Amino acid sequence: MPKLIPLANQLSQKLSQIEKEILKLIEASTIKEFRNDPFSSVVFISPPYYWGETDENQKRIQMEIKMIYIPWIESFRLLFKNASLEVKKQIDETDIAIISYVEKNADWGLPATIEEAKIQFKNKIKTFYDLLRMVEDKNRRALIIVPDTNVLITSPDIAKYSEVVGETQYTVMLVPTVLSELDKLKITGREKEFRDKVTSVINRIKGLRLQGSLLEGVKVNKTITVKMIPIEPNFTNNLHWLDPTNNDDRIIASTLEIQRLDPSAIVTLMTSDINLQNKAEMANLPFVEPPGA
Repeated sequence: MPKLIPLANQLSQKLSQIEKEILKLIEASTIKEFRNDPFSSVVFISPPYYWGETDENQKRIQMEIKMIYIPWIESFRLLFKNASLEVKKQIDETDIAIISYVEKNADWGLPATIEEAKIQFKNKIKTFYDLLRMVEDKNRRALIIVPDTNVLITSPDIAKYSEVVGETQYTVMLVPTVLSELDKLKITGREKEFRDKVTSVINRIKGLRLQGSLLEGVKVNKTITVKMIPIEPNFTNNLHWLDPTNNDDRIIASTLEIQRLDPSAIVTLMTSDINLQNKAEMANLPFVEPPGA
């Protein structure tokens, strides 16, 4: 059974990996002192210390760091999309500082020794750890499951989802793309048996409206709630690689918006689609297989 953790915890774990790689880069580097030529009449104004030459090993480490850090910072910024201007300023300043260490840019703040540089870097990256701890709520970790279209068709009994998530209390979120696909499949499905199955799922969802508002959430038993999201995902405030014309990407975008609105929650996709699973992993979203898969 997979261990499901909030996005903030996942980002913190990856940040630890990024920190180790950057410290490895610093450790492999050298710092030199700038000195003007005492016999020259020309005086250069320059930072007192600068990074030594970057060798092939350091260049390789730099590339490895960027491959991890660039998608990480995008997910991190998305989580704090609704943060205050002060917090966003902290994020910008810390991001610039970290990139400066990765690129080994010379500036007036570079210390005289590698050990001092490592301490300075740790102090800079601590801001990211502190912000991630800020959005954690250890006393409230709601579990939200976002099933894809095939899951609702093949596993319509949402009470059975507890078998794969290991919890009996959770909310099932129905996103617009999935509902749209269901409506389309009830008409375009090749076999009547399949179309009937899809229609049964749609009728089951419509039947929940008799119990209350799906926008606010309807309890199907004492511990399971079903909610419907009426608004399509906003791609201007989402991961840059998501394609609004691709339904898998639309599901990912909606799931990320759910996570952003409730940072302390554990938001997981439920899908057996390997391509959607790969995209979820790239977006730092946990996923689980449906029951019986």
